[in-house]
Amino acid sequence: MKVLKFPIIAITICFMLGITVGNLYKPNPDSLYLLLTLQLLSLFTAFVLVNKSQKAKLLFGLFLYFLSFSSGIFVFVSHYQPNHKNHYSNWILAGEKVILTGVISEELKANPYSHKYYLEVTQINNQELKGKLLVNFSKKNEESLPEVGTVILAKCAIKELIKPNNPNQFDYADYLEKRNVFHQIYLENKNFRYLKTDKNTNYFLQKTRESISKDIAKNNIPTERLHIIQALLLGQRQDINSELLQKYSKAGAIHILAISGLHIGILLFFFKTVLSPLRRIKHGAVVQLIILISLLWLFAILSGLSPSVVRAVTMFSFVGIGIYLQRATNIFNTIAVSILLLLLFKPNFLFEVGFQLSYSAVIAIVWIQPLFTKFWRPKNKILNYFYEIITVSIAAQVGVLPLSIYYFHQFPGLFFMTNLIIIPLLTVILVIGILVVITNAIGVSFLPFSYILSESIGFMNYYVNWIASFEKFIFSDISFNRLLLITLYALLIGIIILLKKPNYLKLQFVLILIFSYQLAYFGSIYSNYKTDEAVLFHYPKKTIIALKENNKITIYTNDTLIENNYVVKNYLQGNFGEINTVEKVPNAIQLFDKKLLIIDENAIYKVPEKVELILLTQSPKINLERLIDYHQPKLIIANGSNYLSTIEQWKKTCLKKNIPFHITNEKGYLRIY
Repeated sequence: MKVLKFPIIAITICFMLGITVGNLYKPNPDSLYLLLTLQLLSLFTAFVLVNKSQKAKLLFGLFLYFLSFSSGIFVFVSHYQPNHKNHYSNWILAGEKVILTGVISEELKANPYSHKYYLEVTQINNQELKGKLLVNFSKKNEESLPEVGTVILAKCAIKELIKPNNPNQFDYADYLEKRNVFHQIYLENKNFRYLKTDKNTNYFLQKTRESISKDIAKNNIPTERLHIIQALLLGQRQDINSELLQKYSKAGAIHILAISGLHIGILLFFFKTVLSPLRRIKHGAVVQLIILISLLWLFAILSGLSPSVVRAVTMFSFVGIGIYLQRATNIFNTIAVSILLLLLFKPNFLFEVGFQLSYSAVIAIVWIQPLFTKFWRPKNKILNYFYEIITVSIAAQVGVLPLSIYYFHQFPGLFFMTNLIIIPLLTVILVIGILVVITNAIGVSFLPFSYILSESIGFMNYYVNWIASFEKFIFSDISFNRLLLITLYALLIGIIILLKKPNYLKLQFVLILIFSYQLAYFGSIYSNYKTDEAVLFHYPKKTIIALKENNKITIYTNDTLIENNYVVKNYLQGNFGEINTVEKVPNAIQLFDKKLLIIDENAIYKVPEKVELILLTQSPKINLERLIDYHQPKLIIANGSNYLSTIEQWKKTCLKKNIPFHITNEKGYLRIY
């Protein structure tokens, strides 16, 4: 099948490229109006001439794709909140204290220090403004936490989001910005109060989820299993403990804990099977389609209309239409239309990992899975059922493999064993779970359903734990960059095209792609190999320094478990490197043409040679002025092992002495060449 011959697919690809460019450069939307107008006029002219000239047809196609590309840029910048005049960021300065009113719109997963929420701004300094903020509630306020819909009045500083403190670290600030969250506030006992409860849509959806959770909990389901049920049915995974999440990740089953295309796909084909008798009546196929899509959207509402659920239901609504039309060529068109529709309203979806994984998996299943049935289809129905599960799992895994390695740097080797049991079990859990919710809603508590649901979850947890115990089959800490991501996808697409209809020309093309991937891999290694650097990391209570020479990395640290330290692991993954030696932190290190003096709690700073760099660790009790006078350093660094009050005193001294002062708590890691 020549997928790219369909215009809607090419239009969608151009539109996505436009969104990507819009995100990179963020042009002012006013500057795009003239460009779009000229393109529309050009497109109309080519359309008028299209029947008179073959060249006009070519021009029409080019203008159409270029218009789609420009529209992608325009849609992104139009949705980019700071471009709106009433967005709070256009009226205040970061760090400025304001009087703010807003409504809690969503509860997020808490960290060890604070509870987190999204807040929709309504007023700042008595001016009606809009925007979304990240709210951090101190854990000291646990007895009076807000609920969704709570209106808050606060006097606080609107602060910048914290950028990554270490290289190759997950960029939480960028993650939030893709959700139109650009700043954060910290609320404690004295700087805010609750005004009222705004009973909006978010409030009622949250109350519905809470009511469903309470009804399910009445059936004496163990807490750990209840948290899994909440994730699978209601999209609420905040309460699942990190150890269990890690086991699901190692087993290759973490995707089932976030409602996505897999869950909606299972429900789609289950409901399609249940409703199949309707196709025997007149117009039964249309009735089946309407009921099918309605049931999917009811499930989306039940699970709180989270972005991942809306995305998945929209996608499978179009897949359902494609199935109804019963034309294989239509499936790719309907998938492209669903992408285009979603991105028109939510262009930031393009940058979400869930969006990318969902569509990669669906496209791979539709495109690759028929290859397996072409080679062999078991005649035994039971054997065929499990064969389809395995082949669908393999196809989906091929589709998401490059993205999974790129984002998570690991690959669960036993994923097929996991999915062989988990997918049928997940079908049972979803169906029984929905029946439990329905029976509870009508006031009938049918205990056998609850028992089956609880035991199914219990067995799933046990099975995942067992698979995760085979650590030799978990390939982790894989170095993988964007260039490798692109070339690996190109290679996989080339191989699939070859397998669909083999010929010598396609084989040559695949061999070129294999060479390109190898070139990208060795080029990435060489690029990192020729870069020598030293990195002073930010890490609470510990000192970690990496010295990289010719890809041999020496780690200086006082952390006894350094090989499991996430800061070091991220650095190794990003630099295609491995630890050569681990040494205790010395008193001084030669970093290329500069000497670094490290002063810890022993406060030894008089060394035979003068130094250019000084690192202060473990809050040493020193006279910093005397230290500066003795060494005349070019830079002083304070890492995350020092008391904040001590750092503030050093900061004042360095300012007085006109010496640059790098604080890793504020500026993050320091790289030295």
